[in-house]
Amino acid sequence: MLIAFPVALYVATVVTLIVHAVGGDPFWYRVAMWSNLGGIVMAAVAAVPGLIDLVSLPRHSRPRATGIRHAGFNILALTLFTISAVMLWRNAGNTQAIATGHYHLNVTAPLVLSILGVLSTLAAGWLGWTLVQTHHVGVKPSQFGRDVEPDVSVDDIDHGQPRMPSTYAGKYSTTIRH
Repeated sequence: MLIAFPVALYVATVVTLIVHAVGGDPFWYRVAMWSNLGGIVMAAVAAVPGLIDLVSLPRHSRPRATGIRHAGFNILALTLFTISAVMLWRNAGNTQAIATGHYHLNVTAPLVLSILGVLSTLAAGWLGWTLVQTHHVGVKPSQFGRDVEPDVSVDDIDHGQPRMPSTYAGKYSTTIRH
């Protein structure tokens, strides 16, 4: 699951930008900048299997429409974090001012962009959950199928012999009742 990396790095970017804004320590600014860049790289890596899944979905289907919205929110988040990273990188280029202690690293715009990026990532995550749980995209089907679950009633449990569908007959034991 590659998606954990960009999500964690995006959140780390927001948290470290807030810590820098409160404390003013340039260390946290650099941590925010590098976690932002790492999040961008990992989001691009995670997009490859997502794109493969998206193009394999049937055209004009509900899963494909959900997948396109999921991709759109991820692209929006990636764009917002890329703009934020460029702004952070340009600010960090003023190393002489940082070395002398006379610096002013304005993080307002990158922080706002990063917060919007995390919100976009949350929307994409909701849609990704829908793809997996509702549309079963990227889920390997079980060998028994969806509708074949043991049908156990309270009366059968009391007698120690669960009643199972006939599709299980002969596969597991000879104590199965029909």
